[in-house]
Amino acid sequence: MNQKRYNLYWGDMHTNISPKRVGMLRKILRAARKHLDFMAVTYYPFIWYTKNGLKIESCGHRARFDEDWKTVQRIVAEENSPGEFVTFLGYEWHGDRRRYGDHNVYYLNDYSPLDSSETLPQLYENLRRTKGIAIPHHTGYQVGERGKDWNFYDEDLSPFVEIYSAHGSSEGCDTPIPMESNMDMGPRVSGGTVQDGLKRGYRIGIIASGDNRDFPGVWGNGLAAVYAEQLTRESIWEAFINRRVYGVTGDRIKLNFYVDGHMMGEIFKTKNEEVEIEVDVTGSHAIDRIEIIKNGTVAYTYCHSGRWRIPDTSDPIRAKLRIECGWGPNGIFGFKKAKPKVWNGTLEVEEGRIVSLEPCFTDFGQEIKSLSNDRCEWILTTKPRVSGGGRTATQGLIFEIEAAPQSIVRIKVKPQIEVEFTLKEAMETSRVIALLDEAERTIYEEFSLSPEDVENKDTFWHNAFKMKIHKAIPREGYKANLKFRDRLEDGRCYYYVRVSQLNRQMAWSSPIWIIKE
Repeated sequence: MNQKRYNLYWGDMHTNISPKRVGMLRKILRAARKHLDFMAVTYYPFIWYTKNGLKIESCGHRARFDEDWKTVQRIVAEENSPGEFVTFLGYEWHGDRRRYGDHNVYYLNDYSPLDSSETLPQLYENLRRTKGIAIPHHTGYQVGERGKDWNFYDEDLSPFVEIYSAHGSSEGCDTPIPMESNMDMGPRVSGGTVQDGLKRGYRIGIIASGDNRDFPGVWGNGLAAVYAEQLTRESIWEAFINRRVYGVTGDRIKLNFYVDGHMMGEIFKTKNEEVEIEVDVTGSHAIDRIEIIKNGTVAYTYCHSGRWRIPDTSDPIRAKLRIECGWGPNGIFGFKKAKPKVWNGTLEVEEGRIVSLEPCFTDFGQEIKSLSNDRCEWILTTKPRVSGGGRTATQGLIFEIEAAPQSIVRIKVKPQIEVEFTLKEAMETSRVIALLDEAERTIYEEFSLSPEDVENKDTFWHNAFKMKIHKAIPREGYKANLKFRDRLEDGRCYYYVRVSQLNRQMAWSSPIWIIKE
């Protein structure tokens, strides 16, 4: 199959819209439109209540969910813009997810039903009529306690699974990235992992998506990548069904993967004794390693670290430069009144050009105001760690720049920051700019303390908003291609690819299945 006819699109398949947040849905979709190609709305039909002081989450259907669903249906239909931004209607299944595992249901068509089936077999039966799909997520928890029970699985109705989300990675029991962010649900364990399902011989595609609250496509919580012909519902849905999908943790790693010319998601037969595997990766940061997994075992590892150097040339080169803004006041120091920080900035390249721009957004308030050949104007809004912190404490942009090593890159943020450096200098060192004067003012305004009143001057650094300009990575560092030949045994096997960057961002391909005759 010729992959050149497919375009790569990025989306969020799992931002929960609870009953309390239905009124925010249009705002959420319009925020998604600014940095994503598609979004599947996941209505969350659950409510919390207290009983004798104990907080409990509901099970089963409530009449109020039907009214919410009508609103969700209407807004999802109105916000769909083929060729610009694509929406899908969906919800988190509110049947017996403890028994069967959590599933998200998605539809191709507007005004499809909110199914209140109690069992997964019943849900599957209804989806055959309504033409929906049910995607398992955070499968790696204990089976019978919200982990995926692979005794109940339909390849046609669940063409792929979430391998990674805000919960962590469900890839396998001894694979990178644990499931430790939700301590209530317990640790990852054997039985429901993605590799457990693949071991059973199931044809399971792979995505990642956030399980986010409010803001869609949170960087670091997972994104879905899709190879489709067009940015339309029908085209992306066709890619879903054929498993031309993969997942990333946050950085938008471009991943192409073939076995004997067949691309991810395919199954084919061969009489050959060997197959040729080809992997092509364009990262957002320096690539560390590329692993080829065969039937649950790492069959081959390619280490990219140490294979590249900063180019020694005066000719134009390509490099990726990441800017990260945020940090700021921390609640553990006593701050209660600190406000979000707005970074109104520009980046300019002299005698060079901006090839591409990748957003790394985690919250509302981000905007690319303009982007030209050599200049970008942007607004980033970061929250102090007083009000949540976590991923919302920083926001980022990744610029791919083509210029000579001595070309000047200039960054300005009104009114405090103005810095310039050559592209060569950017590849040699990272730097942090701390807004210490602003930190002093913030501390004085909230605590009436001047610098001479504070014994430990670390306090100002610890609570200063900061901008980090990461080391620029030359193309040789973020680009890798490998070919590997592997011997086949009789019967059926699968391969998939796992990519790791030095900044701990990862990607997983959907598998390719081979039947040796």
